[in-house]
Order: sequence, then structure tokens, then C-alpha cells
Amino acid sequence: MATGSIQTLDPINAKGSGAGYNQYGEPLMQFPNGLYPPEAALVEDYSMSEDGLTYTFNLKQDLTFHDGQEFTAQDAVYTYRRMAESSNSRNKDDIIGQTMTIEHEKDASIAAPKDEETLDDIVPKSLAVRAPDDYTFEFDLAAPFEYTLFQIAGGNWAILPENAVGDIEGYEGKYSYNEFFSTANGGPKYAGLGAFQVDSWTKGSEITLSAFENYWNGEPELDEIRFTVVTSGNTRLNRFKGGNAHILEGMPTASFNPDNVSIEETKGSRKVGTYTFGDGTEVNYGQIPALTTEYLVFNALKVPIPVRKAFAYALNQHDVAENVYKGTATPAYHITPPDPYPTFEEGVTSRETYTRHAEEGYQSNTEWAENGYPYGYGETMLDAATQVMEDAGYSEDNMFSLTATTKSGDDAYTQVLTTLQSKLRAAHVDMEITEASMGTIISQAINGSMEVFALGDGMEYPGPQNFLRYLHGKNPSGQFTRWGAEGSYYDEDIYQLARNTWEEQYTGDDATAETQAEAFQTIEEVNWASVQELPLVNPISQRFWHQNVDVTMYGVMENQTFDDVTIE
Repeated sequence: MATGSIQTLDPINAKGSGAGYNQYGEPLMQFPNGLYPPEAALVEDYSMSEDGLTYTFNLKQDLTFHDGQEFTAQDAVYTYRRMAESSNSRNKDDIIGQTMTIEHEKDASIAAPKDEETLDDIVPKSLAVRAPDDYTFEFDLAAPFEYTLFQIAGGNWAILPENAVGDIEGYEGKYSYNEFFSTANGGPKYAGLGAFQVDSWTKGSEITLSAFENYWNGEPELDEIRFTVVTSGNTRLNRFKGGNAHILEGMPTASFNPDNVSIEETKGSRKVGTYTFGDGTEVNYGQIPALTTEYLVFNALKVPIPVRKAFAYALNQHDVAENVYKGTATPAYHITPPDPYPTFEEGVTSRETYTRHAEEGYQSNTEWAENGYPYGYGETMLDAATQVMEDAGYSEDNMFSLTATTKSGDDAYTQVLTTLQSKLRAAHVDMEITEASMGTIISQAINGSMEVFALGDGMEYPGPQNFLRYLHGKNPSGQFTRWGAEGSYYDEDIYQLARNTWEEQYTGDDATAETQAEAFQTIEEVNWASVQELPLVNPISQRFWHQNVDVTMYGVMENQTFDDVTIE
């Protein structure tokens, strides 16, 4: 069962709105059972130049797509160009953004605003990807990036057949976009390289996959996989308990009882054992700390700074972790999760740095962070929330009204917002709560129509820049928060601090690992001051599966293909 609406089969268009991508799509690299580092999938071997700029992949031969076409390097060129150039791509920042950047040219006149270079201003055919021959694929980076192989192992980098659709210059397309990815004219005609092929799908509700006998890693053990979208957590749980689903990813927090867990084996950060329901039914259980942060996102074009700070003062992350998530999460005070958080002293771990910075201001870089998290570490500061609103001119007779959007069926988000609702009302903030599917939330976040919404974001690679690249204000009109955009609510001095820090300490010519760590710390503190995104918790990922199902508990990257899963 899938929790999010299945909105697209197009890997470059997918952003939190689908299910099963790892089953029918295959990138060049993979995380076997979600474990890192990444390993070769579609390639025999690979190499990197001494300067860290050029990557060369020698591809496996005699591999075929689901439609029988042979896989060649031209397919990789086409796939990477689509991510960078297609108007359908929601993931351009992953390939031509500010972290991993494949060399390319830009022309500011291509897309609005005409006086500013954006991700949409890439010159067609300028991306530095090439196929010297049918089984060699190469690309050149603009600057070395340590997580390159992690990045291209993500599901949105799944390789498609060359010229499948004609949405970039130089390709007319064998099929129309909707024929290939949707149901037009007998579609989908989708063909990937994954272990399972797409038989049918209904947008927003279900996708059915069947085993691909020519899969590069051997024909899968399962004949069929069916992902059904069930937005209600309680309905998913009941279907699983009734035997109508083999695997349950997560459980409604209100239904989970930590006392019913028995851990029998620990493998690194993974824990595996059993879970016993109230009726005595025992199922397999696995958990792992996720590289994920749950947070609230504010649209700075619509929500003033005092209101955002009132939210922060009213929130008690420790209380949320203990009473809402029942110990299946840890309180979050940074956007970066604890394990990949930067460190500054030998012998001080990432988790220690994370906690000490939030609790006492350890290694802080700004005056507002010198004593730690400024909105109350492990406490609600409702008087401060009220005061910041009254200083801005709000009162019982002049409330600020807004709507908060949460994911349908996510009772944890709903509980958090409902608790905040009553607290904020005392601080002159009138908040309405509404629900929407994950696909709708992402679409509305992109077009900027929401005021505040709840979101959980998982890392594509275990580096702080994965998340922090969105918080320093460059090209703000394209970010969910719009912080720094014309007409948005922001402090100019703080904004300039963020911009200078990123440009000089992270991307500057003299940048080092040490200066980049300092930049990460400063950007986290900038987010404290600006409250673009308000961290809630860092969750633990959970899986439940019946005794007749043989499946491995995934690793921290969580990407897993079910090709070796068996069911008695």
C-alpha cells in the first residue's frame, strides 16, 4: 500500500507523488537494499578523473528495456538531458543546481525574469554529457562534488529509452508525453530497465507491475506487485492486519505501541524483530533512523516574520516526539538530521554537535544562536509568541489568519497542527487546518499557493547541502519558501549573510571542507532567525511484514527493489 498519490511515471517529474519507482525504474547506480555507499547497477565499472570533474561509466552490454530496445550510452545522454532541459522536469536543481552541477551554458533571456539566470535558462544541448561509443557514458562537473555517485543513484535518475518523448531539443519523440507516461492511446507505453514492468496504472490510486524476465540482475522471484494508494493510515493498518497487504510501511502513531516491539537483531543502525498486536497476532518488524526531517514550510510571500516566530515559540519539539510520535522520532531543531550534521572538533560526533548547538549554542556563528535554539529548547514559550505578535500590532481584535495544509491521512501532522492551533489562538494567530494529497501539496508548493504546510523530506545523499541548498536565498522565486523574493517578508541583513556565506564559504574558490561546515552551521542559524522552515522531528522509519513474507529490512537510504522478495 502506498501513502502518497501516484501522480506520474516520469522520473524527472516525480517529487513526493508516487510509489514503486525503484521497482520499474533503474539508474546507473543503486543502493542495494537501501544501504550505502552506492554500487554499480547498469555499469560494469566507472572512474573519476584526478581533478574530480569527469566521470566515465562503462555500461553493461546486452541489457534491454521493457519494450525490448537495447540499452546504450545514448539513452543515458537523453535521460540526463531531459532532467536538465525538459519543461517537465521538477528536479533540475539536482543536475544543474548549486551542489552537483554538470557543466552547461546559460542564457538569461531564455526564461523570465530576463535579467536573472535561473534553472530554466540552460542552453539546449549544452549539458556536458556524451557517449563516446555505445557502451561508454561520460559527464563533466563544473566543480568536484563528493556525493556525485549518491546523487545519480536516486530514483529520479532512472534511465529511459532515447527519444521516448520529444520534450527537449533534438528529439521528436517516439510517443507523445501522455502516451508514454499515461493512458492516452492505449498507454502507458512506458519502458524502463527495472525489475518489474508497468502493466497498468490509474493516476492517483493504483499501479500494477509484473516481473521483467530480462532484468539485468535476474528474473524477480515475485510475479506481480500491486501498489494501491490508501491515504488513511487506519485503513492501511486494518488492511494489513486483515491479510490484504503483505507489507506495511509505517503505522499511525496513535495505533503504535512501543511496548509491543521485541528487537531481536541489530545490523548497524537497523533493528529487526517482531511486533505483537493486541489480539496476539505477531508480525515481523524493522526500524531504522531515517535521513529525514519533518517540518513546517512557510511561504514568506504570505506569512510575516512575527507570525513565523510565533509558530516557533509555540512549538515544543520534545513534546511532539514523545507524545505524538511515541518515541518513533527524535526532536528536530535543525533542517539537517543528526547523523549527517557537520562537525568541528575531533572526537565530537555529528549527533553531539547537533544537540549541543541546539541546547547551548555550541560552535555558533551568530549572535541570535549563541545560547542555542532561540525559541525554547524542549519548551513552549507562549508568552514570547504573544509578545512578538503584539509588537507587530496584532491583538485579540486583530488576529492574523492563515491556513495550514497537511497530508491526507497523516495523523501525526494533524495532531501537531491541532495542538498548535489552540496555542497560536492565544497568541493572536487564527489557523485553519486543511488536508490534501502529497501530490497536490507538492504542486501547490511549486506554484506558491499555500501559506504554511507540513512536509517530510528525505535525503538523496548524506550531506547537509542536500537540504541547505534551498535555504540561502538564491533564486528565491523557485523555492517553496519564497524567502528573499520580491515582496516577501525577510530581513535584508540576514538575507545577505546567508547569500555571502554560501557564495564565499561553500562555493567560493577557496572553499574547504572546514569552511563548508561553517557555512552549513550559519545557514541553519539563518533559518532559526528567518523561520523559513520550522523543524519538528527526525523520524524513525518502520516496516511491518507478515511471517510468510521474506524481505530484507532496508538501509538508511530506504531505496529497495523487491526482485528477491518471496512469499510462501
